[in-house]
Amino acid sequence: MAQSEPPGLSGLAVEFTCGGQTTQEEGRLLGVAAMVVKTNRRDPLQAEVELRFRLQHDSPLITARGVVTAHVEGEGEQIQFTDLPEEHRRHLLALLCLPGVDRRATRRVSLATQIRTTVGGETLVGYTRDISTGGVFVETEDPSVKGTEVKLRFKLTPESHIQEVGAVVAYSISREGMGLRFVDLPAEIREAISAFVAEQQ
Repeated sequence: MAQSEPPGLSGLAVEFTCGGQTTQEEGRLLGVAAMVVKTNRRDPLQAEVELRFRLQHDSPLITARGVVTAHVEGEGEQIQFTDLPEEHRRHLLALLCLPGVDRRATRRVSLATQIRTTVGGETLVGYTRDISTGGVFVETEDPSVKGTEVKLRFKLTPESHIQEVGAVVAYSISREGMGLRFVDLPAEIREAISAFVAEQQ
């Protein structure tokens, strides 16, 4: 499937450390799992790095560890986060909430369960990472492009019924996954997800 550029926060001042060398660079977030660091450096793939940055002037300082997963021509290095404190991850989620969803009304919780995603008649099997009444993140190395309409089948718990819902790709991250926004979510499924979220919290 083709890859679209995910929404994110760009122009971030980033303190970038790799191989004992620290430089001041500019970064662009790819959701909550990765970042492209604009740099002339060319560190080895899988090299371990540390990133320190703020999303806004009044935001907490975020420290993340990761590895270099790709060299992006004309931009720099793509970094996959491997260690991001939970409070920092939640802060990123709050600012990168799925488009069109009221942040005050949606709370995300972790959900690791198998999910079947049907795109254009083709069914793919993957795993969810987190869920809210607004949407779900699906881990896949081959995410669909932004705007793609999909059908989902998944269980909230091993004992629950299979949920079937429609969604649209809100953003995708290369080799990582895609954020899906629910479309026309039936009231009974919304209530089931809301109850699941409340229980997990």
